[in-house]
Amino acid sequence: MSINQDILDYYADRLRVLGKVSIKRMFGGAGFYLNGRMFALTDGDDVYLKADEETRGRFEARKMKQFAPFEDKPAMKMGYYCLSSEDLEDDDALWELCKLAIEASNRTAQKKKPSETKRAKSKS
Repeated sequence: MSINQDILDYYADRLRVLGKVSIKRMFGGAGFYLNGRMFALTDGDDVYLKADEETRGRFEARKMKQFAPFEDKPAMKMGYYCLSSEDLEDDDALWELCKLAIEASNRTAQKKKPSETKRAKSKS
């Protein structure tokens, strides 16, 4: 099932508080990017924010539901947590939670750089 453009437009409008957010469709949903790094995704019904070791506890303390992409495999979960409709409507809460997701995305990108550099050097 393809994601509805009206839903994407609504989410893009709400996330505009962060700056220039780009959206890329993928696997029936979409990813939200800031400065080329994905910090959130949607399955069309909900927006999920990226978490890592440093932010996971904050999302879990707020009772945010973890992203499980396959209905037939509920134990298979990814490191993204669902925004409540209240948080999505509250600019301050949205900014605070998205900032955590952006920081997690940036840390993930920093962790990947050393291995990418090693691969590039080995090809030289």
